[in-house]
Amino acid sequence: MRITTNMMSNKYIKNLNKSANEMNYLNEKVSTGRKFFKGSEDPVSAIKAYKLRREYRSTEMYDTNIKDVDSFLTTAETNLTEISDNLETVYTSYLKGINGTMSSEDREIVAKQLDNLQASIVASLNGKFSDRYVFGGTSKNELPFTINNGEMYYKGVNVNTGLLADGTAPDASLDQLSSEVINIDLGLGITFNGGNLNQDTVFNISMAGISFMGYGDAADENGNPKLDSEGDPVPNNLYTLIGKMKDVLRSDDYSLEKITPFIDEFEEQKNQVLVSITDIGSKTNYLDFLKLRNEDNQFNLNEKLVEVEEVDKAEAIVDFSMQEYSYNAALSMGNKILQNSFIDFMK
Repeated sequence: MRITTNMMSNKYIKNLNKSANEMNYLNEKVSTGRKFFKGSEDPVSAIKAYKLRREYRSTEMYDTNIKDVDSFLTTAETNLTEISDNLETVYTSYLKGINGTMSSEDREIVAKQLDNLQASIVASLNGKFSDRYVFGGTSKNELPFTINNGEMYYKGVNVNTGLLADGTAPDASLDQLSSEVINIDLGLGITFNGGNLNQDTVFNISMAGISFMGYGDAADENGNPKLDSEGDPVPNNLYTLIGKMKDVLRSDDYSLEKITPFIDEFEEQKNQVLVSITDIGSKTNYLDFLKLRNEDNQFNLNEKLVEVEEVDKAEAIVDFSMQEYSYNAALSMGNKILQNSFIDFMK
């Protein structure tokens, strides 16, 4: 078969373009540091990279959740500490008031102090973090604690009677409201047992204020109701107990015997606030552990991604240099392959 000059020219140009494309491809590898740019170039590595990136995005979500929960717990701890400080001030105030030698005017001064402390406690109980009430359980828009005619209500339910303001029964009891749950995935690996969510694999950030403020009537260790000097049940709610102490301080027939049952229950119930503060500290320490674990996971996944996706820089540069040498050699060979034509000789 006769080989013409045109055939050689076409073949040469085709191979030269192929060499130029290969050089450009290797140049992109050097500049981007990637082993491949399309899944079709390396399907196995592309699948591995997709799985690793999906896991890495999950760790980024966990990292965001951990930071949000940590900020939420910090706000809760701050408000709880304020409540605890106010309760300690109540303790100091009623110590003054139980002195039997105090006049009714002096006791009125103490009672007014307790009024102010009650208002401050309610303000801390209704504190917010972002768009959520800290001590409102699952509430976002409903103010958790309200005061109506001197009675405290939690989500519209009287903390002492367990009834609504109109005397009817609520949809959810105080026991149910005190145990509301908001589960967040922090990378513990969510699992289910018999169709039920395994609580050990999620993090509950719900904090119902009545769980430490108390609700209903107080009972002794045997379950028997505690009674005041007049035979009425002693409330278990801290706000109501402070109100009862105020009423006794302002009464004309004030006596230490009348105020003591409320003081004793107050001292016992206010320890629940300290327990809640300690519980937040434990959760914060656990979050620190989860944060470190998540950071380790991110580091390991990033190392695997580098191994799968990123090219060896030195090797990529050498490959590019060799291809560049080949391309330049091909250009120089063009002068020999593409000989002068008959027309060139006629000029």
